[in-house]
Amino acid sequence: MAVPTSKNAPSAYGYSVSNARAPAQGSSTSAPGGAVSTVLTTVHSTVDAAIRQITPIAVVAKDYTFAAAGVAKSILDRYPPLKVFVYTLTATSAIPLAVFFGYLAITLAICLSIAGTGVALVQGGFALFAGFVLFWFLAGAFVLTCIVTFWLTAGYLAFQAAKAVERAAS
Repeated sequence: MAVPTSKNAPSAYGYSVSNARAPAQGSSTSAPGGAVSTVLTTVHSTVDAAIRQITPIAVVAKDYTFAAAGVAKSILDRYPPLKVFVYTLTATSAIPLAVFFGYLAITLAICLSIAGTGVALVQGGFALFAGFVLFWFLAGAFVLTCIVTFWLTAGYLAFQAAKAVERAAS
């Protein structure tokens, strides 16, 4: 059976092989925000190039999938006992598969919470160490501030006393 291909089928992003947009050319970096414009142009052209490369692969994969589904449907329609077997297998596998995927989801949640707790504990240790160092720097800043304030206050009081002596002398 030949697999149909569609050269201009749009992808999930609205692009097709023939109508993919080319990146904007001639961006200037001398205008305000020019560097951002250049970066955005580069990102846009990279995304467009990736979409141009992925779109044909996705179209071919879709075509093969639809062809295989068509072949499977025709085989199942031709052999009713096989259809009953496949439907019964699907129905009887649904609950075990649901339990399996539920188990995976629960164990993933547990593992992520344990990992999150571990990350929080390690980050807490780093924060505790940094807080200890910060405490001593802030204590030093407090002592320095007290010394500077003492001497500025002493100078201010000496200046006020000198003004009072000058007023009393005149």
